[in-house]
Amino acid sequence: MLAFMPSHPWRLVALTLLAGLLSTRAATAITDGSELSPDSIRAVLRTVARHQLERFGPVHDGDYTSVASLAAAEAARPATGIAWNYPWGVTLYGVLRSTDATGDNSMLQWALEHNRVVARDYAWFEQVHQKVGNEAWQEFLRHNRKIPIGALLRLGNLDSCGSMGAEFMEGILRRPADAIPEQRAVGEAIADWIEHRQDRLPDGTLWRHASRDQNGDWPAGTIWADDLYMSCPFLVRWSEYTHDPRPLTDAAHQVLQMAARLQDKDGVWFHGYSVPLKEHSPYKWGRANGWAMVAAAEVLSAMPEDHPDRAALLDEFRRHVAGVIKLQAPSGMWRQVLDHPELWEETSCTAMFAYAIARGVNRGWLPASDLTAARKAFAALCAKEITPEGAVNGTCEGTNIGTTLAFYQDRKQPSDDLHGRGVVLLAGTELLNPPVDRSNAAR
Repeated sequence: MLAFMPSHPWRLVALTLLAGLLSTRAATAITDGSELSPDSIRAVLRTVARHQLERFGPVHDGDYTSVASLAAAEAARPATGIAWNYPWGVTLYGVLRSTDATGDNSMLQWALEHNRVVARDYAWFEQVHQKVGNEAWQEFLRHNRKIPIGALLRLGNLDSCGSMGAEFMEGILRRPADAIPEQRAVGEAIADWIEHRQDRLPDGTLWRHASRDQNGDWPAGTIWADDLYMSCPFLVRWSEYTHDPRPLTDAAHQVLQMAARLQDKDGVWFHGYSVPLKEHSPYKWGRANGWAMVAAAEVLSAMPEDHPDRAALLDEFRRHVAGVIKLQAPSGMWRQVLDHPELWEETSCTAMFAYAIARGVNRGWLPASDLTAARKAFAALCAKEITPEGAVNGTCEGTNIGTTLAFYQDRKQPSDDLHGRGVVLLAGTELLNPPVDRSNAAR
């Protein structure tokens, strides 16, 4: 198992570079991000990635001795250092991706081992499930909320699927020789939920049949822009893993069908949509736009040039980027509600836009001039929200669909909120533009 060594030489170098970058930012106005050097970006990536290991700790298997009862299962020593929730999935994906730029093999192995322990934990719990029967098992899950992978065992919503599933499959695809047989069952469970069990409208669009807005003003039945990330990044990797084009096409259709309901004429997206009322919500929340833009970038990255939906998806993505760039604040960041300049600047959407725009430029979907917006955004994050220890601040907490501006304005910004960390890693890595590692070569 891995342990973090504060005295490791990389840390002194990274903190020196990061401190220099932060002090420069504090003393000068942020312009176009041209002051960012590759070494300073790598320093940020190493520090933020290592901060996750500091906060979460090394991973350890539980006691996987065969048991015959739920009481024995509950008493067994649990696995440690693992979790299953959507912001943690984005964080682990950011850690995995950052190693392409930093070459930090210890962080790569930590993330991969996390997923192997998850898979062994899942296999053990599923054996318990088979022994005790489904009725007793479901009752056990309803009343036991301390299981680290409880959301995976329960599933029941997209939040428990696509984000963690995407990073899980990413680890398998980039290091198949290091994967274990138990990991496939995890991917199959997620694919089964998204493809066959999640509620869909007649046109196939994913929706939340029982969900309402934060005030309960709407009748039940909503579409969330957020759900594009909770499904599409997994679907494109499941398509690659199974050599089946259908999940990729499904992902493309999700983006286009949600865009038809949520994308405004200026290219920017509203947060949600009421299916019964056939109307979108009134506000363009920053992170919802980030989820939608990043999901589109992930789907486009996997699409062959001759895919029949590629042209339409490129058009949606370019209009979205163009609309968002127009709303970038002078500081380089974006606002909590994008077209309300009186609201506070928010970290997670800023990092998401920086990542997606840099990906678009790097892949030739966007003009090279758009990279200025991404670099300026990342420089602003380094100046304002990333600490020398690797904490990421200024991030909005988890958020329902709002029908009042005050709802978004009053959302909390917890210190080092998990929603901000992974997307900062993705943004910095994409600015450096290292190739995605699918080599399975030893590090």
